[in-house]
Amino acid sequence: MRMRKILSGLSSSFTEKRRDNIGMKGNFPLPLIDSALRRKFFISHWIRIVIPCFIPLFILGTLAIVITNQYIRYNVEQSNANQLNQLNELAQVISSELDSLSLSFDKDPKITLKLKSLLSAPSFSYEDMEALFYLKNVLDVPANSKPYIHSISVYYENPYNRVLSSRDGLTLINRSDDTSWFERYNDLRSRQEEMITEVRKIDAYGFDHQSNHLVTIYKPFSYGYPGYHKGLIIMNVLPSYFEALFDYFNELPGRYFYIADKDGEPIMKSSGFSQYIPLPSKGDSQDAATSASLSRFEYADNLVNVKQVPRLQWNLISVVPKDSLYSLPRTIVYMTVILSLFSLLLSSVYALWITRRNYRQIAQIAGILESADRPAQPIPDIPSKINDVYEWIIKSILETFLEHKYVKIQLSERKTKMELLELKALQSQMNPHFLYNTLHSIYWKTLQLTGSPNDACRMIEQLSDLMEYAVRSKDDLVPLSMEIAHVQSFIDIQHSRFPGRFDVQWDIQQQAEACLVIKISLQPLIENSIHYGLESRDFLNIKVKCRMKGTNLQVTILDNGTGIPKERLEQIRASFHSESMQSDHVGLSNTSKRLSLQYGPASLLRILSKPGCATGITLTFPQAIEVNDAANK
Repeated sequence: MRMRKILSGLSSSFTEKRRDNIGMKGNFPLPLIDSALRRKFFISHWIRIVIPCFIPLFILGTLAIVITNQYIRYNVEQSNANQLNQLNELAQVISSELDSLSLSFDKDPKITLKLKSLLSAPSFSYEDMEALFYLKNVLDVPANSKPYIHSISVYYENPYNRVLSSRDGLTLINRSDDTSWFERYNDLRSRQEEMITEVRKIDAYGFDHQSNHLVTIYKPFSYGYPGYHKGLIIMNVLPSYFEALFDYFNELPGRYFYIADKDGEPIMKSSGFSQYIPLPSKGDSQDAATSASLSRFEYADNLVNVKQVPRLQWNLISVVPKDSLYSLPRTIVYMTVILSLFSLLLSSVYALWITRRNYRQIAQIAGILESADRPAQPIPDIPSKINDVYEWIIKSILETFLEHKYVKIQLSERKTKMELLELKALQSQMNPHFLYNTLHSIYWKTLQLTGSPNDACRMIEQLSDLMEYAVRSKDDLVPLSMEIAHVQSFIDIQHSRFPGRFDVQWDIQQQAEACLVIKISLQPLIENSIHYGLESRDFLNIKVKCRMKGTNLQVTILDNGTGIPKERLEQIRASFHSESMQSDHVGLSNTSKRLSLQYGPASLLRILSKPGCATGITLTFPQAIEVNDAANK
């Protein structure tokens, strides 16, 4: 009553009760809401929502625009520098490969003289063929290990116009697909550059008569004397490899890469190449910011980065349109404005929803207080979540009203379950005693009729022992050795039924024999193995393995039956957690439930099976828990 007076006092400032109508058809009056007070509540909620929502959004958007404008160009320039440095490293690898080949074919006298003799020899001996194999392998190693190399050729002047190629081996130039370099040989060997780059097109292998666009790098031989060139190393590089690398580097719309020669003519270019950028002269530094061999300058609303490769006389060029640089800041401005407007709209809707919800909650509190005087009046559901003080008050009131009734229901359900369990216990005790006494009578009657013990008598005696074992002790936990002894009686009965059809092997640790297990927990599983295994096997092997794993005893039953299909195995595992009993595999489901009741809900029965091969079932008996339970009993 005190809580009711407090809540009535709080709600009297903005609600009115029509108490004269209470008690009719169980309907409670709704509060009469003052429109001016509703507007005040709405404005208050709206301000408290907009301030924490709109102001951080405005500040964050402003800072993002300012920071982006200041640093995005720097970040793009750093990205360009890193990517051009990677391309520069690849170009350095190419020049290093040429240097390595030059050391072999130009500086090593043995290789130089041998190759020259092979190129000039009218015929070849076996030793010449071995040397030719070695020399070609020197070319094949870089040509086949580097994805950007199409082919490598070595040429010394010789009377037969022969050339050693990584693709054709030792061949005549006029029989090779790549001949255009030889037409310019005199011009190439007379030039003073250490390495010469040329864009060429050669015919591809096969019957399609297509052409390959290649970038060829020449390195003239000097035989150790500068200016005295009598041969070339020809390395053909695939532009497609670099073009794919350019596209991989491209992160901004409109940006493109290309490689130019010393005169600025494009050698290799990315797929988005749009225009040629004239390179500034070396003395022109007015618009270029130079760092080592990397220079930056602006050209026609583009930011250009150039990295020089002196040995190859290449220029690695990255071009970024300024529109791409500032597209992100513009997008941030648009998104900030849109999100601000959306936040205002969402805040208004949310404030209106909170205002209406609070008034409904106040009306619900008043209705619950009125229902306290009517025990027969139904009470609303308890809120599942507590979001504000109103829902906390409602939940507290409803829990108080329902607590007494809930306790009575729980006690009634528990009493019903106990009576049901007691009835099942009496039934399970009466039936085994009856069967046990009946089997004893049958045993003596059989012995009387036959005059001497026989297989039937032994089976009845073994079955009687199993029944006695099941009913003579009220304890659910027994030593493993006792459980195994009575399982052996069951196995002996099955041997009488299926002579020579199966074999059971025991593998038991000595310390495991004294461990406590649930009574009659192994027999149903061995029965399952025999029942399902002999359906498709002429002879069944069953192995029972008992091992201690820490404080747990693990018993594993393996058989070489036909296994269990995957879908059926999932159904059996699901039955372990089901309240209903399955029509088949009752032993597995029953054993799993007994383990859960004895030791807790942990999964202590694990079953694995491979269709057509084998099935394994593992039972886990926690010994620490069992010992405590046995001591308490």
